[in-house]
Amino acid sequence: MVGQSIGGAAALATMVKNSRVRAGIDMDGSTYARIPKSGFSRPFMFIGSEQHVPGGPTPTWDRDWKLLTGWKRWIVLAGAEHESCTDTPLLSGALGIKPVYGVLSGKRSAEIIRTYVAAFLDQHLQARRQTLLDKPSTQYPEVKLCPENCGRS
Repeated sequence: MVGQSIGGAAALATMVKNSRVRAGIDMDGSTYARIPKSGFSRPFMFIGSEQHVPGGPTPTWDRDWKLLTGWKRWIVLAGAEHESCTDTPLLSGALGIKPVYGVLSGKRSAEIIRTYVAAFLDQHLQARRQTLLDKPSTQYPEVKLCPENCGRS
């Protein structure tokens, strides 16, 4: 299950209550559901803007990270904003909307999001190992693997 903003929060909340959901991604959503103190072992990935750096202004990922006991990744996109995880940056020009997004272009953020989401789903739902998820990539220098390799900017 993959969701953006409140949809990302819903992905985690659904997984906590429903064991049929095998893997999940929260794209830039603050989480509300409480993970059991005993932990949560299914694969989960956070991916989002710099609002979600460790120790940043949105503390729910810090709280939940400690309780994720299975495969997990926390990815922050340098220069991204909340809407960077949607199609809005790509469509704003066509819709005549003046973009008010971070320094990461719509085209680049879409490429990164699509690549990392596909890698996660391939690894956890198709059993196809994805080394992209293991370490920083020179092809995607905007991607910071947290909490070890990113900090407040």
